[in-house]
Amino acid sequence: MTTINMQYWLGANERTRVLPTDKWYLDFATSILPLVKASPLFNKEELRTQIDAAISLGMYFQDAIAQSGGWKLFSEAFQGVYGTYLPFYPLSDDYTPDEINQEDIAFVLWTLKSQFSIFDKEYTLFSPYDKDLLALSQSAYELMDARFEEAPISKGESSFLWVMGLDLLDIPITPLPEVTPETKLSKDAAHCLEYSQGKPLLYFTDYKELCTFFVDVLGWENKRSALLPDLEYQKEFVIYANAKGMLVAHNVAAYFCEEHNPMYDAKRAAAEGYKMFCQPGECPFDLLKYGMAKGILPDVELPFLKGKETLHQYWDFIARYYLCEYYEGE
Repeated sequence: MTTINMQYWLGANERTRVLPTDKWYLDFATSILPLVKASPLFNKEELRTQIDAAISLGMYFQDAIAQSGGWKLFSEAFQGVYGTYLPFYPLSDDYTPDEINQEDIAFVLWTLKSQFSIFDKEYTLFSPYDKDLLALSQSAYELMDARFEEAPISKGESSFLWVMGLDLLDIPITPLPEVTPETKLSKDAAHCLEYSQGKPLLYFTDYKELCTFFVDVLGWENKRSALLPDLEYQKEFVIYANAKGMLVAHNVAAYFCEEHNPMYDAKRAAAEGYKMFCQPGECPFDLLKYGMAKGILPDVELPFLKGKETLHQYWDFIARYYLCEYYEGE
Protein backbone atom coordinates (compact mmCIF):
# COMPACT_ATOMS: atom_id res chain seq x y z
CA MET A 1 0.00 0.00 0.00
CA THR A 2 1.32 3.44 -0.94
CA THR A 3 1.94 5.74 1.99
CA ILE A 4 1.86 9.53 1.85
CA ASN A 5 4.70 11.53 3.32
CA MET A 6 3.78 13.94 6.14
CA GLN A 7 5.73 16.65 4.32
CA TYR A 8 3.27 16.41 1.40
CA TRP A 9 0.39 16.92 3.82
CA LEU A 10 2.04 19.85 5.59
CA GLY A 11 3.00 21.46 2.28
CA ALA A 12 -0.57 21.27 0.99
CA ASN A 13 -1.81 22.82 4.24
CA GLU A 14 0.98 25.43 4.09
CA ARG A 15 2.18 24.55 7.57
CA THR A 16 5.59 23.52 8.89
CA ARG A 17 4.54 22.31 12.34
CA VAL A 18 2.79 18.97 12.80
CA LEU A 19 -0.50 19.26 14.69
CA PRO A 20 -2.01 16.47 16.82
CA THR A 21 -4.74 15.86 14.21
CA ASP A 22 -2.43 15.74 11.19
CA LYS A 23 -1.60 12.04 11.46
CA TRP A 24 -5.31 11.11 11.58
CA TYR A 25 -6.11 13.07 8.40
CA LEU A 26 -2.93 11.93 6.68
CA ASP A 27 -3.94 8.33 7.44
CA PHE A 28 -7.39 9.10 6.04
CA ALA A 29 -5.87 10.51 2.85
CA THR A 30 -3.75 7.35 2.59
CA SER A 31 -6.86 5.19 3.04
CA ILE A 32 -8.68 7.01 0.25
CA LEU A 33 -5.73 6.82 -2.15
CA PRO A 34 -6.69 3.33 -3.47
CA LEU A 35 -10.11 4.71 -4.48
CA VAL A 36 -8.39 7.54 -6.32
CA LYS A 37 -5.91 5.24 -8.05
CA ALA A 38 -8.67 2.85 -9.14
CA SER A 39 -10.94 5.57 -10.53
CA PRO A 40 -10.87 6.19 -14.31
CA LEU A 41 -10.62 9.83 -13.29
CA PHE A 42 -7.03 9.35 -12.09
CA ASN A 43 -5.87 5.83 -12.98
CA LYS A 44 -3.73 7.06 -15.88
CA GLU A 45 -2.21 9.94 -13.90
CA GLU A 46 1.20 9.98 -12.24
CA LEU A 47 1.41 8.86 -8.61
CA ARG A 48 2.07 12.40 -7.38
CA THR A 49 -1.14 13.61 -9.04
CA GLN A 50 -3.06 10.76 -7.41
CA ILE A 51 -1.53 11.62 -4.02
CA ASP A 52 -2.42 15.29 -4.50
CA ALA A 53 -6.04 14.27 -5.13
CA ALA A 54 -6.12 12.11 -1.99
CA ILE A 55 -4.63 14.95 0.05
CA SER A 56 -7.22 17.39 -1.32
CA LEU A 57 -10.01 15.05 -0.25
CA GLY A 58 -8.37 14.72 3.16
CA MET A 59 -8.15 18.51 3.50
CA TYR A 60 -11.81 18.87 2.55
CA PHE A 61 -12.72 16.36 5.28
CA GLN A 62 -10.50 18.19 7.77
CA ASP A 63 -12.04 21.57 6.90
CA ALA A 64 -15.61 20.25 6.93
CA ILE A 65 -15.15 18.79 10.41
CA ALA A 66 -13.38 21.87 11.81
CA GLN A 67 -15.57 24.35 9.90
CA SER A 68 -12.48 26.35 9.10
CA GLY A 69 -9.70 26.55 6.54
CA GLY A 70 -9.69 26.87 2.77
CA TRP A 71 -12.92 24.98 2.10
CA LYS A 72 -14.95 26.98 4.61
CA LEU A 73 -13.54 30.26 3.31
CA PHE A 74 -14.32 29.29 -0.29
CA SER A 75 -17.86 28.17 0.54
CA GLU A 76 -18.66 31.37 2.43
CA ALA A 77 -17.10 33.58 -0.25
CA PHE A 78 -18.99 31.80 -3.03
CA GLN A 79 -22.24 32.09 -1.12
CA GLY A 80 -21.62 35.79 -0.60
CA VAL A 81 -21.28 36.39 -4.34
CA TYR A 82 -23.81 33.97 -5.82
CA GLY A 83 -26.27 33.20 -3.01
CA THR A 84 -25.55 29.47 -3.02
CA TYR A 85 -22.65 27.38 -1.79
CA LEU A 86 -21.51 25.74 -5.03
CA PRO A 87 -21.67 26.06 -8.80
CA PHE A 88 -22.95 23.30 -11.10
CA TYR A 89 -24.87 21.15 -8.60
CA PRO A 90 -28.46 21.82 -7.50
CA LEU A 91 -28.41 21.69 -3.70
CA SER A 92 -31.26 19.69 -2.18
CA ASP A 93 -32.70 20.06 1.31
CA ASP A 94 -30.24 17.36 2.39
CA TYR A 95 -27.30 19.67 1.70
CA THR A 96 -25.83 20.88 5.00
CA PRO A 97 -23.12 23.57 4.78
CA ASP A 98 -21.51 22.61 8.10
CA GLU A 99 -21.20 18.89 7.32
CA ILE A 100 -19.75 16.74 4.55
CA ASN A 101 -21.62 16.70 1.24
CA GLN A 102 -21.21 14.64 -1.90
CA GLU A 103 -21.68 17.78 -4.01
CA ASP A 104 -18.76 19.46 -2.24
CA ILE A 105 -16.53 16.50 -2.97
CA ALA A 106 -17.59 16.49 -6.62
CA PHE A 107 -16.63 20.15 -6.88
CA VAL A 108 -13.23 19.52 -5.26
CA LEU A 109 -12.60 16.80 -7.85
CA TRP A 110 -13.71 19.16 -10.62
CA THR A 111 -11.11 21.73 -9.53
CA LEU A 112 -8.42 19.04 -9.71
CA LYS A 113 -9.35 18.16 -13.30
CA SER A 114 -10.06 21.73 -14.47
CA GLN A 115 -6.90 23.80 -14.60
CA PHE A 116 -6.69 27.46 -15.54
CA SER A 117 -3.92 28.64 -17.85
CA ILE A 118 -0.69 29.53 -16.05
CA PHE A 119 2.69 30.39 -17.56
CA ASP A 120 3.05 28.04 -20.56
CA LYS A 121 0.47 25.56 -19.28
CA GLU A 122 -2.77 25.33 -21.24
CA TYR A 123 -6.12 25.43 -19.48
CA THR A 124 -8.09 22.19 -19.21
CA LEU A 125 -11.84 21.71 -19.32
CA PHE A 126 -13.69 18.93 -17.54
CA SER A 127 -17.37 18.22 -17.09
CA PRO A 128 -18.65 18.59 -13.52
CA TYR A 129 -21.22 15.93 -14.47
CA ASP A 130 -18.71 13.32 -15.64
CA LYS A 131 -19.91 9.91 -14.47
CA ASP A 132 -16.50 8.86 -13.15
CA LEU A 133 -16.18 12.10 -11.21
CA LEU A 134 -19.61 11.64 -9.65
CA ALA A 135 -18.88 7.98 -8.85
CA LEU A 136 -15.62 8.83 -7.08
CA SER A 137 -17.26 11.67 -5.18
CA GLN A 138 -19.94 9.25 -3.94
CA SER A 139 -17.37 6.64 -2.88
CA ALA A 140 -15.29 9.27 -1.09
CA TYR A 141 -18.39 10.61 0.64
CA GLU A 142 -19.30 7.15 1.89
CA LEU A 143 -15.81 6.67 3.32
CA MET A 144 -15.96 10.05 5.05
CA ASP A 145 -19.45 9.35 6.36
CA ALA A 146 -18.30 6.05 7.87
CA ARG A 147 -15.59 7.87 9.83
CA PHE A 148 -17.41 11.12 10.50
CA GLU A 149 -18.01 10.51 14.21
CA GLU A 150 -14.37 9.70 14.95
CA ALA A 151 -12.84 12.50 12.87
CA PRO A 152 -10.98 14.96 15.13
CA ILE A 153 -11.33 18.73 15.00
CA SER A 154 -8.14 20.33 13.72
CA LYS A 155 -6.93 23.41 15.58
CA GLY A 156 -4.95 24.62 12.58
CA GLU A 157 -6.39 25.99 9.36
CA SER A 158 -5.55 24.66 5.92
CA SER A 159 -4.26 26.98 3.21
CA PHE A 160 -6.87 29.54 2.20
CA LEU A 161 -5.79 29.00 -1.42
CA TRP A 162 -6.19 25.28 -1.80
CA VAL A 163 -9.64 25.40 -3.44
CA MET A 164 -9.13 28.53 -5.57
CA GLY A 165 -7.76 32.04 -5.19
CA LEU A 166 -10.26 33.81 -2.95
CA ASP A 167 -9.24 37.22 -4.26
CA LEU A 168 -11.22 36.34 -7.39
CA LEU A 169 -14.37 35.97 -5.28
CA ASP A 170 -13.68 39.30 -3.57
CA ILE A 171 -14.41 41.11 -6.83
CA PRO A 172 -18.08 42.17 -6.85
CA ILE A 173 -20.30 41.61 -9.87
CA THR A 174 -20.45 45.08 -11.40
CA PRO A 175 -22.90 46.02 -14.16
CA LEU A 176 -21.56 47.91 -17.13
CA PRO A 177 -22.23 51.66 -16.96
CA GLU A 178 -25.13 52.70 -19.16
CA VAL A 179 -24.67 55.37 -21.79
CA THR A 180 -27.12 58.20 -21.11
CA PRO A 181 -27.51 61.66 -22.65
CA GLU A 182 -25.47 62.98 -19.71
CA THR A 183 -22.59 60.52 -20.21
CA LYS A 184 -19.33 62.19 -21.14
CA LEU A 185 -18.07 59.91 -23.87
CA SER A 186 -14.59 59.77 -25.29
CA LYS A 187 -14.26 61.29 -28.75
CA ASP A 188 -13.84 57.87 -30.40
CA ALA A 189 -16.78 56.31 -28.53
CA ALA A 190 -19.01 59.25 -29.46
CA HIS A 191 -18.08 58.97 -33.15
CA CYS A 192 -18.73 55.20 -33.07
CA LEU A 193 -22.20 55.59 -31.57
CA GLU A 194 -23.07 58.40 -33.96
CA TYR A 195 -21.96 56.28 -36.93
CA SER A 196 -23.84 53.19 -35.73
CA GLN A 197 -26.96 55.12 -34.72
CA GLY A 198 -26.53 54.12 -31.10
CA LYS A 199 -25.45 50.50 -31.50
CA PRO A 200 -22.56 49.82 -29.07
CA LEU A 201 -21.02 47.05 -31.19
CA LEU A 202 -19.56 47.52 -34.66
CA TYR A 203 -18.17 44.70 -36.78
CA PHE A 204 -15.33 44.65 -39.31
CA THR A 205 -14.24 41.74 -41.47
CA ASP A 206 -10.53 42.48 -41.74
CA TYR A 207 -7.82 44.96 -40.84
CA LYS A 208 -8.22 46.95 -44.05
CA GLU A 209 -11.90 47.52 -43.31
CA LEU A 210 -11.06 48.47 -39.73
CA CYS A 211 -8.43 50.99 -40.84
CA THR A 212 -10.86 52.61 -43.26
CA PHE A 213 -13.21 53.17 -40.33
CA PHE A 214 -10.43 54.56 -38.16
CA VAL A 215 -9.45 57.11 -40.81
CA ASP A 216 -12.76 58.02 -42.45
CA VAL A 217 -15.05 57.96 -39.39
CA LEU A 218 -12.84 58.45 -36.34
CA GLY A 219 -10.46 60.83 -38.07
CA TRP A 220 -7.27 59.01 -37.10
CA GLU A 221 -4.06 59.89 -38.90
CA ASN A 222 -3.60 57.74 -41.98
CA LYS A 223 -0.21 56.28 -41.19
CA ARG A 224 0.70 52.77 -40.14
CA SER A 225 1.93 53.58 -36.64
CA ALA A 226 -1.38 55.32 -35.78
CA LEU A 227 -3.63 52.46 -36.89
CA LEU A 228 -2.98 49.72 -34.29
CA PRO A 229 -0.41 47.92 -36.47
CA ASP A 230 -0.26 44.98 -34.04
CA LEU A 231 -3.68 44.00 -35.40
CA GLU A 232 -2.56 43.89 -39.04
CA TYR A 233 -2.76 40.11 -39.36
CA GLN A 234 -5.95 39.67 -37.32
CA LYS A 235 -9.53 39.58 -38.57
CA GLU A 236 -13.19 39.47 -37.50
CA PHE A 237 -13.04 42.60 -35.36
CA VAL A 238 -15.56 43.94 -32.87
CA ILE A 239 -15.48 47.52 -31.63
CA TYR A 240 -17.36 48.14 -28.39
CA ALA A 241 -18.17 51.80 -27.78
CA ASN A 242 -19.21 52.41 -24.20
CA ALA A 243 -19.10 54.80 -21.25
CA LYS A 244 -15.51 53.79 -20.50
CA GLY A 245 -14.29 54.45 -24.03
CA MET A 246 -13.76 52.30 -27.12
CA LEU A 247 -12.24 48.84 -27.15
CA VAL A 248 -11.24 46.67 -30.09
CA ALA A 249 -11.38 42.86 -30.05
CA HIS A 250 -10.26 40.52 -32.80
CA ASN A 251 -11.18 36.99 -33.92
CA VAL A 252 -14.45 36.96 -31.94
CA ALA A 253 -17.02 38.59 -34.24
CA ALA A 254 -18.45 35.24 -35.36
CA TYR A 255 -19.86 34.60 -31.88
CA PHE A 256 -22.05 37.70 -31.52
CA CYS A 257 -25.62 37.35 -32.76
CA GLU A 258 -26.78 40.75 -33.98
CA GLU A 259 -28.64 41.66 -37.15
CA HIS A 260 -25.93 44.08 -38.26
CA ASN A 261 -23.13 41.50 -37.82
CA PRO A 262 -22.52 39.78 -41.18
CA MET A 263 -19.91 37.44 -39.67
CA TYR A 264 -22.17 35.79 -37.09
CA ASP A 265 -21.84 32.00 -37.34
CA ALA A 266 -23.92 29.91 -34.93
CA LYS A 267 -21.92 26.73 -35.56
CA ARG A 268 -18.60 28.42 -34.87
CA ALA A 269 -20.05 30.12 -31.81
CA ALA A 270 -21.08 26.71 -30.45
CA ALA A 271 -17.76 25.08 -31.30
CA GLU A 272 -15.32 27.84 -30.33
CA GLY A 273 -17.07 30.58 -28.38
CA TYR A 274 -16.39 29.07 -24.94
CA LYS A 275 -12.73 30.03 -25.33
CA MET A 276 -13.66 33.63 -24.52
CA PHE A 277 -14.54 32.49 -20.99
CA CYS A 278 -11.49 30.27 -20.49
CA GLN A 279 -8.50 31.69 -22.33
CA PRO A 280 -7.04 34.89 -20.83
CA GLY A 281 -6.81 37.61 -23.46
CA GLU A 282 -9.15 35.89 -25.91
CA CYS A 283 -11.83 38.57 -25.49
CA PRO A 284 -11.89 41.79 -23.43
CA PHE A 285 -13.99 41.07 -20.36
CA ASP A 286 -16.25 44.11 -20.76
CA LEU A 287 -17.21 42.90 -24.24
CA LEU A 288 -17.87 39.41 -22.91
CA LYS A 289 -19.97 40.83 -20.08
CA TYR A 290 -21.95 43.00 -22.50
CA GLY A 291 -22.60 40.04 -24.77
CA MET A 292 -23.98 37.93 -21.92
CA ALA A 293 -26.00 40.79 -20.42
CA LYS A 294 -27.68 41.51 -23.76
CA GLY A 295 -28.24 37.86 -24.71
CA ILE A 296 -26.25 38.14 -27.94
CA LEU A 297 -24.05 35.10 -27.27
CA PRO A 298 -26.89 32.55 -27.43
CA ASP A 299 -24.94 29.70 -28.99
CA VAL A 300 -21.78 29.56 -26.87
CA GLU A 301 -21.41 26.31 -24.97
CA LEU A 302 -18.80 24.24 -23.19
CA PRO A 303 -17.66 21.14 -25.11
CA PHE A 304 -19.39 18.52 -22.97
CA LEU A 305 -22.90 17.26 -22.15
CA LYS A 306 -25.06 20.07 -20.72
CA GLY A 307 -22.30 22.45 -21.75
CA LYS A 308 -24.64 25.17 -23.01
CA GLU A 309 -26.83 25.16 -19.93
CA THR A 310 -23.77 25.09 -17.67
CA LEU A 311 -22.01 27.99 -19.38
CA HIS A 312 -25.04 30.25 -19.52
CA GLN A 313 -25.98 29.59 -15.89
CA TYR A 314 -22.49 29.76 -14.39
CA TRP A 315 -20.59 31.90 -16.89
CA ASP A 316 -19.51 34.50 -14.35
CA PHE A 317 -17.92 31.92 -12.04
CA ILE A 318 -16.32 30.08 -14.98
CA ALA A 319 -14.82 33.37 -16.19
CA ARG A 320 -13.48 34.15 -12.70
CA TYR A 321 -12.00 30.67 -12.37
CA TYR A 322 -10.27 30.57 -15.74
CA LEU A 323 -9.52 34.20 -16.59
CA CYS A 324 -8.02 35.03 -13.18
CA GLU A 325 -6.66 38.59 -13.29
CA TYR A 326 -8.32 39.13 -16.68
CA TYR A 327 -11.70 38.88 -14.94
CA GLU A 328 -12.79 42.53 -14.64
CA GLY A 329 -9.23 43.38 -15.72
CA GLU A 330 -8.36 46.19 -18.04
